Amino acid sequence: MVDTFLLQMLSKRRNVVMSLIGAAFCAAMYEFIGIKILGTFGILYVAFHLSDLMTKFIYNSLPRRLIDNTNDKAVVITGCDSGFGNALAIKLDGIGFKVYAGCLDVRGEGVQELKAKCSSRLHLIPLDVTKSDQVSAATHLVASTLEDRKLWAVVNNAGVACSSEIEWCPIDIFEKMLEVNTLGTVRVTKAFLPLLRESQGRVVCVASMAGRVTVPGFTPYSMSKFAVVAFADGLRREMQKWGISVHCIEPSLYKTNISVLEPLYNSLKNYWEQCSDDVQSSYGKEYFEHFKESLGDHMKRAKPEGKIIEVVDDMVDAVAGTEPLLRYVPAMDVQFRSRLLISMPTEMQDHVLNQYSPKIPPAAVVAKRNILPPLKSPYGGQKRPPLQRHMSMPMREKNLPETLQEQEENAEPATAFKFS
Repeated sequence: MVDTFLLQMLSKRRNVVMSLIGAAFCAAMYEFIGIKILGTFGILYVAFHLSDLMTKFIYNSLPRRLIDNTNDKAVVITGCDSGFGNALAIKLDGIGFKVYAGCLDVRGEGVQELKAKCSSRLHLIPLDVTKSDQVSAATHLVASTLEDRKLWAVVNNAGVACSSEIEWCPIDIFEKMLEVNTLGTVRVTKAFLPLLRESQGRVVCVASMAGRVTVPGFTPYSMSKFAVVAFADGLRREMQKWGISVHCIEPSLYKTNISVLEPLYNSLKNYWEQCSDDVQSSYGKEYFEHFKESLGDHMKRAKPEGKIIEVVDDMVDAVAGTEPLLRYVPAMDVQFRSRLLISMPTEMQDHVLNQYSPKIPPAAVVAKRNILPPLKSPYGGQKRPPLQRHMSMPMREKNLPETLQEQEENAEPATAFKFS
């Protein structure tokens, strides 16, 4: 009975209780961490981060409550051919939602799995998020088949990835990343907002940790995901007046179709072959092969397929939870690493993230030159005088002349020069 009471109390006052528990934990660690190691300022910094991590740890440990009456609600999900979208469609169908699963290929293997595992409530929609006519057709289909249901949520999950150094990557690949990952999210969201206003529902955007941190070799992908995070932030603030909530999912790397090595290798080879002779000779074949090897090592760090449930559970909570978060970073270890990395100075971030780059210099770099570590100054020799920087002082209106005439009257007379 006591356990039941505590669970109810935690559910009703979850955020407050978790913050208090986190603060109590930090207070207990005060003497050991704060005074003996870091001092007064350090304890404030550590207390803030530890209390936040403890809050999230406790939150993840508690059972998540779902909204009632899911049978009268519908959800649109893009990118259901495989991965997160496919698993989410199955999960939401199982708890009673009418699911509209947008798929790039309605005859694909993933679609057959959806048909086998989902109920008759499932609607398959051919949906390429880069094509406005397909998005418009999907909107009309959903609006005409909702019946007595309301559109409760739109999940922007469709996405593509690539890996290449910026100088090798064709412009059309940059455009593709932005067109699918960013503009696809914008296009689908804008199309369904009228229906979401009626239900005061939710928008869920699947971004990535790459939308917070840019790893060398993944710049085009990171650009598109940074833009998704910015879109979600802006949309959330603009939709508050309509009662629509916006939630962002930011997973790390998992073993999904987006991380399969063979397509990434094939694309990388294609980009390299399109490079000019000057670019290829400057980098060299050996550097290219080392980049390819680094890519393989990076993808081997992807979390196994069985861990996808970490992301799907957060997506379910964003769609159907009674107290959804605004931002989800699945897995506690990823939350800790990302917080630590983002809090570092930029120079230190560069040093850490450049560990993913090839360990050898490009061919055109002079062999005798020692490449300086990123944290050391590239300038050698005699010390130079520091650059003088002038602070601009704020000017208040009362100190400013009101008219041009006053400016002329207050101006000092010009000094006359005589030339002999």
